[in-house]
Amino acid sequence: MKKLIMVLCIIFIGCEANQNRENANWDFDSSTGDYIQWQSDNDFANEMTNAGMEYLYNFEYDKSMVFFEKALEYDPSLFGPHVVLAGFAINGSDKQKMHIEKAKENVEDNNETSKLFVKLLDNPREPFWPLGNKGSHELWKKMREIEPKGKLIHYYFAFTKPTNEEVIDELNILLKEIVEKEGDNESLAVSGDHSFMEAPIYNSLGYLHYWIGEKEKSKEYFEKYIDVYPDGYNSYDSMGEWYFNEKDYESALTYYKKAREINPRAMSANNKIRNINQMNK
Repeated sequence: MKKLIMVLCIIFIGCEANQNRENANWDFDSSTGDYIQWQSDNDFANEMTNAGMEYLYNFEYDKSMVFFEKALEYDPSLFGPHVVLAGFAINGSDKQKMHIEKAKENVEDNNETSKLFVKLLDNPREPFWPLGNKGSHELWKKMREIEPKGKLIHYYFAFTKPTNEEVIDELNILLKEIVEKEGDNESLAVSGDHSFMEAPIYNSLGYLHYWIGEKEKSKEYFEKYIDVYPDGYNSYDSMGEWYFNEKDYESALTYYKKAREINPRAMSANNKIRNINQMNK
């Protein structure tokens, strides 16, 4: 039975990696700037890391963890996966401490941007820890000053802005750079295909506009999210949450069930389906 489970896990990882192969092998040239040094000399580690990043952007954390852990199996010298996995680990746990220790150890020979990225681990744990909490603004700002072309840097830098309105403005700047290839020349990417970031930006803008009371605009962004990320479960989960918050539980249930259909382990969708079913009793 254990062997069967192991085989199934390998098949799952292989299939998912193949689905993300185009993204994993993007033509990003790290020599064109002082970017966070995520990449490895091991192609399989790069596939796992890039797939993990796509799921991380889309808040599909269960899948993201699988790929980051696999990346470290292929290349134990990486620091980036340790940073993310430290954020997933239980606060104060031995596992979290191990990931923090390894991230700091592995980054010692990397560039300043990478060291600042790992320094995020010194911040108190908050939502989005250690990537996008408000207390990390100065670190992301420094990273952006060192390498304004870095899209991961730009994305998480946006979330550290003081107000939701400022976050919205910054994400729209990033979105225009990615989709229309227009913006500040210092900030425009010079290599790589960053189109996979379009979907999570729509998701983030959907929530941000809801939080400032612009509900119809919020819904439009969630609809765009589904359009560009139809095979992911989080896009349907987000749309379900919009309807749930509007107390349209029938419509919410439709989207949550779609999310569960794509990923039966989708925790948020499963919890909300359970809540709605209890309310309907």
